[in-house]
Amino acid sequence: MSAAEDSRAYFDIDPRIAAGTYDDSGASIVHMDDYPRYEIAEGVVFCPVFANNISLNFVTFPAHSGFPSHTHPEEQISIVREGEIEITIGDVTKMARPGDVIIFPPDVAHAGRTFDTLCRVIDIFSPPRYGMRELIANANPVRSAEVDRWWRAGE
Repeated sequence: MSAAEDSRAYFDIDPRIAAGTYDDSGASIVHMDDYPRYEIAEGVVFCPVFANNISLNFVTFPAHSGFPSHTHPEEQISIVREGEIEITIGDVTKMARPGDVIIFPPDVAHAGRTFDTLCRVIDIFSPPRYGMRELIANANPVRSAEVDRWWRAGE
Protein backbone atom coordinates (compact mmCIF):
# COMPACT_ATOMS: atom_id res chain seq x y z
CA MET A 1 0.00 0.00 0.00
CA SER A 2 1.41 3.42 -0.95
CA ALA A 3 1.74 6.24 1.58
CA ALA A 4 -1.09 8.10 -0.16
CA GLU A 5 -3.39 5.07 0.03
CA ASP A 6 -2.46 4.52 3.68
CA SER A 7 -3.15 8.20 4.46
CA ARG A 8 -6.42 8.20 2.52
CA ALA A 9 -7.68 5.18 4.44
CA TYR A 10 -7.10 7.10 7.67
CA PHE A 11 -9.66 9.70 6.58
CA ASP A 12 -12.32 7.41 5.15
CA ILE A 13 -15.55 8.18 6.95
CA ASP A 14 -17.44 5.22 8.36
CA PRO A 15 -21.17 5.72 7.65
CA ARG A 16 -21.86 4.71 11.24
CA ILE A 17 -19.86 7.77 12.38
CA ALA A 18 -20.96 10.40 9.85
CA ALA A 19 -24.63 10.25 8.99
CA GLY A 20 -25.27 10.76 5.30
CA THR A 21 -25.83 9.14 1.95
CA TYR A 22 -23.00 7.07 0.47
CA ASP A 23 -22.43 5.31 -2.86
CA ASP A 24 -19.89 2.64 -3.85
CA SER A 25 -18.45 5.10 -6.40
CA GLY A 26 -17.17 7.28 -3.56
CA ALA A 27 -19.99 9.81 -3.83
CA SER A 28 -21.55 11.06 -0.61
CA ILE A 29 -23.86 13.70 0.76
CA VAL A 30 -23.11 14.43 4.41
CA HIS A 31 -24.03 17.49 6.46
CA MET A 32 -20.89 19.34 7.53
CA ASP A 33 -21.85 19.05 11.20
CA ASP A 34 -21.77 15.25 10.93
CA TYR A 35 -18.04 15.01 10.14
CA PRO A 36 -15.70 14.46 13.09
CA ARG A 37 -14.08 17.55 14.60
CA TYR A 38 -10.69 17.73 16.29
CA GLU A 39 -9.24 20.31 18.63
CA ILE A 40 -5.67 20.56 17.34
CA ALA A 41 -4.59 23.38 19.66
CA GLU A 42 -6.40 25.12 22.48
CA GLY A 43 -9.74 26.13 20.98
CA VAL A 44 -8.60 25.62 17.36
CA VAL A 45 -10.98 23.11 15.78
CA PHE A 46 -10.47 21.28 12.47
CA CYS A 47 -13.22 19.44 10.62
CA PRO A 48 -11.48 17.78 7.62
CA VAL A 49 -13.22 16.24 4.61
CA PHE A 50 -11.20 14.18 2.13
CA ALA A 51 -11.93 13.10 -1.44
CA ASN A 52 -9.60 11.44 -3.94
CA ASN A 53 -8.13 14.62 -5.47
CA ILE A 54 -9.10 17.43 -3.12
CA SER A 55 -9.66 18.05 0.56
CA LEU A 56 -11.27 20.75 2.59
CA ASN A 57 -11.21 21.69 6.21
CA PHE A 58 -13.76 23.70 8.19
CA VAL A 59 -11.59 25.58 10.69
CA THR A 60 -12.51 27.68 13.71
CA PHE A 61 -9.88 29.89 15.32
CA PRO A 62 -10.84 31.46 18.67
CA ALA A 63 -9.98 35.06 19.48
CA HIS A 64 -6.27 35.70 20.06
CA SER A 65 -5.10 32.56 18.27
CA GLY A 66 -3.82 31.62 14.83
CA PHE A 67 -1.23 29.48 13.13
CA PRO A 68 2.56 29.84 12.86
CA SER A 69 4.45 30.40 9.63
CA HIS A 70 4.69 27.15 7.69
CA THR A 71 4.77 25.74 4.16
CA HIS A 72 3.26 22.70 2.48
CA PRO A 73 3.40 21.32 -1.05
CA GLU A 74 -0.37 21.54 -1.59
CA GLU A 75 -2.04 24.56 -3.16
CA GLN A 76 -4.55 26.07 -0.74
CA ILE A 77 -7.56 28.34 -1.08
CA SER A 78 -9.27 29.70 2.04
CA ILE A 79 -12.63 31.42 2.31
CA VAL A 80 -13.36 33.51 5.39
CA ARG A 81 -16.89 32.73 6.61
CA GLU A 82 -17.02 34.69 9.89
CA GLY A 83 -14.82 37.06 11.88
CA GLU A 84 -11.47 38.29 10.67
CA ILE A 85 -7.91 37.02 10.54
CA GLU A 86 -4.63 38.71 9.70
CA ILE A 87 -2.91 36.65 7.01
CA THR A 88 0.72 36.84 5.96
CA ILE A 89 1.74 35.13 2.70
CA GLY A 90 5.40 35.62 1.86
CA ASP A 91 6.00 39.35 2.40
CA VAL A 92 2.31 40.38 2.13
CA THR A 93 0.15 40.92 5.24
CA LYS A 94 -3.56 41.79 5.08
CA MET A 95 -6.68 41.51 7.25
CA ALA A 96 -9.13 39.01 5.72
CA ARG A 97 -12.86 39.35 6.42
CA PRO A 98 -16.05 37.41 5.56
CA GLY A 99 -16.24 36.74 1.84
CA ASP A 100 -12.50 37.17 1.25
CA VAL A 101 -10.84 34.40 -0.74
CA ILE A 102 -7.17 33.76 -0.02
CA ILE A 103 -4.86 31.81 -2.35
CA PHE A 104 -1.78 30.18 -0.85
CA PRO A 105 0.66 28.95 -3.53
CA PRO A 106 2.48 25.67 -2.84
CA ASP A 107 5.66 25.92 -0.75
CA VAL A 108 5.19 29.61 0.14
CA ALA A 109 5.41 30.49 3.86
CA HIS A 110 2.18 31.72 5.39
CA ALA A 111 0.83 32.51 8.86
CA GLY A 112 -2.32 33.92 10.43
CA ARG A 113 -3.64 35.37 13.67
CA THR A 114 -6.94 36.50 15.09
CA PHE A 115 -7.49 39.41 17.42
CA ASP A 116 -10.62 40.09 19.51
CA THR A 117 -13.06 37.79 17.66
CA LEU A 118 -13.13 34.20 16.49
CA CYS A 119 -12.71 33.42 12.82
CA ARG A 120 -14.21 30.59 10.78
CA VAL A 121 -12.67 29.64 7.44
CA ILE A 122 -13.02 26.93 4.85
CA ASP A 123 -9.64 25.64 3.63
CA ILE A 124 -9.43 23.77 0.33
CA PHE A 125 -6.33 21.79 -0.67
CA SER A 126 -5.21 20.21 -3.93
CA PRO A 127 -3.93 17.59 -3.88
CA PRO A 128 -5.46 16.52 -0.54
CA ARG A 129 -3.43 17.64 2.47
CA TYR A 130 -2.63 14.26 3.96
CA GLY A 131 0.04 15.84 6.19
CA MET A 132 -2.86 16.94 8.38
CA ARG A 133 -2.93 13.35 9.63
CA GLU A 134 -0.18 14.00 12.18
CA LEU A 135 -2.05 17.00 13.59
CA ILE A 136 -5.26 15.04 13.96
CA ALA A 137 -3.55 11.95 15.40
CA ASN A 138 -2.67 13.97 18.52
CA ALA A 139 -5.83 16.06 18.58
CA ASN A 140 -8.66 16.09 21.07
CA PRO A 141 -11.86 14.81 19.38
CA VAL A 142 -14.64 17.34 19.82
CA ARG A 143 -18.31 16.43 19.44
CA SER A 144 -20.05 18.62 16.86
CA ALA A 145 -22.76 19.63 19.32
CA GLU A 146 -20.17 21.07 21.71
CA VAL A 147 -17.89 22.93 19.31
CA ASP A 148 -19.37 26.38 19.89
CA ARG A 149 -18.96 26.16 23.64
CA TRP A 150 -15.18 26.57 23.15
CA TRP A 151 -15.72 30.15 22.01
CA ARG A 152 -17.90 31.48 24.83
CA ALA A 153 -15.92 33.78 27.06
CA GLY A 154 -15.95 32.97 30.76
CA GLU A 155 -16.58 29.22 30.50
